[in-house]
Amino acid sequence: MKLAVILSALAAAALVSAGKFHPVEEGKVDFIPNAYIIEYSDGVRRNAAHNSLKANKVDYKVRNEYNIFNGAALTVKSGHEGDALAKIPGIKNVWRVTLHKIPKVNKSTKKPTDPEVVSFHRMTGVDVLHKKHKLTGKGIKIGIIDTGVDYKHPAFAAPGANEGCFARNGKNCRVKYGWDFVGDDYNGSNTPKPDGDPMDCNGHGSHVAGIIGGNALNIKVSPKPPQPFVGVAPEVTIGAYRVFGCYGTSADDVILAAMELAFNEGMDVINMSLGGSSSYKSNPTAILADKLVARGMALAAGAGNEGTDGVWMVADTGLGDLGTSVASFDNAYGFYNSLTYGGVKHPYAPSDAWNMAIKLPANATLVPIFEKDGSLSDGCDEEIYNGIDVKGKVVLASGDESRCLSGRGVNAKNAGAAAILTQTTPAGIATMGGSYNYPMASIEHGAGEKMIAVWKKNAKSRITWSKGPSTFIVENGGSPSVFSSFGLDGELRSKPDLAAPGGNILSTYTLADGGYTVLSGTSMASPYIAGAHALYMQAKNAKPHGDEIRKVFKNTATISSNHGSKTKASAAKQGAGLINVLSAIMTTTSISPDHIDLLDSKYFKKSVKISIKNHGKHTETYTLSHTAADALNSYNANNTFPLGTPVIEADYATVSFSINKVKIPAGKTVKVTLKFKEPKKGKASEFPIYSGYIIATPSSKSGIPVHVPYTGLKGDVSKVPMQDTALGFPDLMSQKDWQVSAIPANTTFDLTDPENAETLPVVVSRLGSHTPDFTIRVFDSKKKFVGFLFSSDIGRAFGWAGRVNNQSFHGKLMFSRWTWQGQVITAADPTLAPVTVPSGTYRIVVASQKKLTKGVYPADYEVFDMGNISIKTAPKPAEED
Repeated sequence: MKLAVILSALAAAALVSAGKFHPVEEGKVDFIPNAYIIEYSDGVRRNAAHNSLKANKVDYKVRNEYNIFNGAALTVKSGHEGDALAKIPGIKNVWRVTLHKIPKVNKSTKKPTDPEVVSFHRMTGVDVLHKKHKLTGKGIKIGIIDTGVDYKHPAFAAPGANEGCFARNGKNCRVKYGWDFVGDDYNGSNTPKPDGDPMDCNGHGSHVAGIIGGNALNIKVSPKPPQPFVGVAPEVTIGAYRVFGCYGTSADDVILAAMELAFNEGMDVINMSLGGSSSYKSNPTAILADKLVARGMALAAGAGNEGTDGVWMVADTGLGDLGTSVASFDNAYGFYNSLTYGGVKHPYAPSDAWNMAIKLPANATLVPIFEKDGSLSDGCDEEIYNGIDVKGKVVLASGDESRCLSGRGVNAKNAGAAAILTQTTPAGIATMGGSYNYPMASIEHGAGEKMIAVWKKNAKSRITWSKGPSTFIVENGGSPSVFSSFGLDGELRSKPDLAAPGGNILSTYTLADGGYTVLSGTSMASPYIAGAHALYMQAKNAKPHGDEIRKVFKNTATISSNHGSKTKASAAKQGAGLINVLSAIMTTTSISPDHIDLLDSKYFKKSVKISIKNHGKHTETYTLSHTAADALNSYNANNTFPLGTPVIEADYATVSFSINKVKIPAGKTVKVTLKFKEPKKGKASEFPIYSGYIIATPSSKSGIPVHVPYTGLKGDVSKVPMQDTALGFPDLMSQKDWQVSAIPANTTFDLTDPENAETLPVVVSRLGSHTPDFTIRVFDSKKKFVGFLFSSDIGRAFGWAGRVNNQSFHGKLMFSRWTWQGQVITAADPTLAPVTVPSGTYRIVVASQKKLTKGVYPADYEVFDMGNISIKTAPKPAEED
């Protein structure tokens, strides 16, 4: 009877639809070979799914089992690929096990001795909640999925103790829950060695934990903090779920296991300050995040630190419908080394490669380098130095990294310059990789302008360098961080959701590394939101679902501007704005939904209804208004890859209301219809992303205005360039020893032994935009479709793909390589296994489905014919009689 039920369930699952294999996205090829995450079909239980796998002769080892996610992670020993696994009855989705890096944060340019590096609580109202309302997060549990926590740190000590501790369900330890899933030596690819001790040996997780719940106000033991500070919720209970070793990466199957354990141990909030790429919401962590929030949790995730890569770059963990994607704002103050030029001190940030103060002779002078049009050069072309004497001098160059495809530091050094300064674009002080053993630093944009003005008056002016750091009001302080990633997501959904302080944040660090430091990143902003949840829950004496709290946070956030701007920053950068926890707790009004997606011109939502609810005790009258925000133009120069720094334009939508003033009795809700019109300004051919805020302002003096952000794209998003054709992508090339070159005439690639072939054909691709379906199609000499290219390095060449970064950490151009070993998938069917094509000549076509299209080929695709290629494959074995 039991077996019959299992077979019946599997048969029903098979009849509904075949499973789906999600290949790794373009540019994200860090995955574990033969390792897969599978999600079972709805209604199929674990035993039934495993029986089905075994019945289909899949030999595997279980890496992790999941209950809420309803699936498992497997290491497959029998050679079954993801496509083959997806066709097995009872399997709904299959993903490769991919790797997440510990997020890169800036810890080299700030010092913790400045009393202003803790000013971020004044930006959010948390200082008032601490002092006046005595809110501390007591009784709330927050799980931190990260590198672990240095729980012995005195900032995590219980009242009266000098040292923190960890004890599962212990009475006197603030870090009471957690687990080490991996061990110190884990790097993402080797075998985890889990144990019960989530001690941090990296520092990232300890910094995150300090922002959430550290308390360094009365530390009496060494190391003492450079100044007293306190986290957002200093009495919160912490769960430390360690998914990283001391260095390296973590696999997402481990992260899923940590998320489920955090839920099972009763965490009210999960913080995930994890590295991740930009994609669609159909990734395992986002799917599980939504399931956990639906079960009552809250989840905060960093939006990513790819702000210099332009639009479409929000990290994938927070892309779910119910989770919160968190952008970063810079702290208002920073602590920097400085240079003096023309009698004015300017802060600078040394490159990561140099990573120390710059010490040069006091006789060094400045040499700005200019292009022919008079603009400051980025120094990426070594020929810019022809005819310019820079020997022993300090070069000043543009810091727009989106334009630099080679090492500007190397060029300056080869020209004889003593050092190079880069002017940050558009504001702030950017971080950069730099060149090893060469002084290189970034300065503020305004500093660069002032230094050029001094140089024009007196080119012999000298530069002097400070002996130590000092306090500066930072350009861009209190504004969206330059490094914080831009939205939207692949379906033009509004992400990120809102912002928190994440730039120049003082917090705890591993005791072995000094105990305290100042870091910057959305990794620091996300835990701020997590801690804010604890204050909200404590104040309300309730634990609403995370999406409900997110709505309140977004409704009451502070709509802010970019540095020096009089207009509001785009919602694709700041989300609903900078969190104001005080306003969130005190408000008596809410607006639903918490965001409005207007899509593009073709699918433009002209009419949208919002609901305004009065949670107060008295009737309230609300005045409705509209505030437009900056539009982001990323394609204003006929470029085929989005600008690293979008051009700000005044392309404003207009909005009318079915009623401009509305009176709402206590406890009641009123619906208002909004009528939108697209911006008159802005070229549809340049696809500007416009946004703004719908505001409901109560008439009572104590009333707190609430708002909802909207976003849209002017133009037909299906016409946004997919491939970076300006740089010659895509292309069909030859690869040998990981080096690519043009294919010589009359070449026939010998693929009879593809694993040992010295030279392979390779398709190089550089996606500048998300695509629902990236394909590489193979046709024979008679123009007959043979199948989709299959690469043993990446997988099948069809399925959704996210855009790539502009550059790597070391300044190298980013693109994807699809090596071909002569195999294809014969149809866009995830249930099919790859087959080897016969020797012959084949035509290669790269095609990317355009956004918001139905996927009809070729009408809905951006198509590139790569030409013909000749290959020799092993003959098919003769069939036995």
